[in-house]
Amino acid sequence: MTDSVTTPSELAGSTYENTVRTKAAELKRELIRQTLDDIESWRKAVDVQWERAHRTGNTSATSPMSPIPPEEIEAYRQTVRNDYYEWVVPAFERHLLPDPDAINPMIDGLRTIESSFHGSQDNAGNFTPASPALSRINDVRADMNHWQGDMQVNFIDNFLTPLQNVSVNQAAVAKVVREQLECSKIMYIRYRKAVVNLLDQSIQAVRELNNSKDPKSFTWGTLIGIAVGTGLTLATGGVAIAGGVLIIGSTIAQGLVPDPPKTNELSAPTAQEVAVNVSDALSKLSGDVFEEERKVQDAFNNICQTIADSRAASIMNNKAGPLAVATPSVSSARPSEITDGSLRPSR
Repeated sequence: MTDSVTTPSELAGSTYENTVRTKAAELKRELIRQTLDDIESWRKAVDVQWERAHRTGNTSATSPMSPIPPEEIEAYRQTVRNDYYEWVVPAFERHLLPDPDAINPMIDGLRTIESSFHGSQDNAGNFTPASPALSRINDVRADMNHWQGDMQVNFIDNFLTPLQNVSVNQAAVAKVVREQLECSKIMYIRYRKAVVNLLDQSIQAVRELNNSKDPKSFTWGTLIGIAVGTGLTLATGGVAIAGGVLIIGSTIAQGLVPDPPKTNELSAPTAQEVAVNVSDALSKLSGDVFEEERKVQDAFNNICQTIADSRAASIMNNKAGPLAVATPSVSSARPSEITDGSLRPSR
């Protein structure tokens, strides 16, 4: 089946994974280079390393009055090369998952259910099913038309007609759930786009430290949230209506991968401070995704509860409802109740 929400090729599968790993490695190299080459970044690194090496007791050491020995300087350089930024690549690799396309089988499965149960009903009660299997409902109705009596009327009115309604409603429920999953997929697509944007902006923020005394400001925004939610209205009688409040079209209209708002500052005077800002931005992104996933969970819980409440009411009272059919009287009828005229051939 064709998915109505397609992940952009640059954010899909191994292409995205390779992009993140390549750019993260590039960011790491730029941070190391800038720390060693930029006088302010290097001075800060040396101060930090010298203080760590010479701190005694509870007294914080200050920079030495005499020059630091060359061998100690070289040791600091090796520390920058091998220790300072080892966290960068693993930190971004943690954002390789979830894969938006992992949802595709569920979306396709729900679309199959939707098409299988879908049908239409005219004012006269005639049901036109989309699935050949559901045409058996009309076949049974035609067979029952050759009979008459109270049981014949009861079976048609209280079982066959509600069964037709339930079939249409099952298709509508599948549609709502599918739309919810598609919105979830869009959220993960935006998440991936935000990660790539963050990498690009971070690399530029580090490189800009060399370009002028007044470097450009590079900012990165948090993930744009989507209006995740659901509206599932189940009527008490007749044909129920189910539909998503967050119709996918409005989400797509906003763009699958819009640029996030510019709210977080990445630029800083030194490479180390840029790195801290990058780490903070990653934490904010994780928090954004957690919040969006919470909304998705709440939406699915709402769907499940609505369905459960509707079915429970029907089953408890043995009455037809939007998503359940009452047990027909014929299922427990004694032979005499059938042969005494309750169900007899039509003349």
